[in-house]
Amino acid sequence: LETTVCTFDVNVPYDEWVKKFDMTRRQPDQPKNKGYFQGVSKDNPEKAIVVVQALEGVLGKHIQENIEIFEKNGAVMSTAEPSLWS
Repeated sequence: LETTVCTFDVNVPYDEWVKKFDMTRRQPDQPKNKGYFQGVSKDNPEKAIVVVQALEGVLGKHIQENIEIFEKNGAVMSTAEPSLWS
């Protein structure tokens, strides 16, 4: 497994973004992950974080294939700062 930690801006209220994100994440075609966390910055309500554990390479491919959906749901993908951890 690899752990991806990613921060990014959202251009909708965080609560709205997280509802859309959770609905998308629960679809049967989404990658299965072992660990998962999402949150919003205490200092900046427009900054979100997602931490996901998945099989190596799965999440990166998923993001590339669904970037338009993420942006449509309020994630500003041009601000994404991902890092990979083992």
